[in-house]
Amino acid sequence: MAEKGKSKTDVAARAESKNRVNRCSFCGNKVDVVLSVSPTGKKKMKRICCEG
Repeated sequence: MAEKGKSKTDVAARAESKNRVNRCSFCGNKVDVVLSVSPTGKKKMKRICCEG
């Protein structure tokens, strides 16, 4: 049987990747990700930043 004391995931690595902030390659500001829905009902994830 498997040992109960060990975790299969690296919790520290997961926390670090979750807290990492994506930066824009043009202006260096934080990139916000929003969900936009078109009039036809299609959903799309958009990255909002410097609008450039």
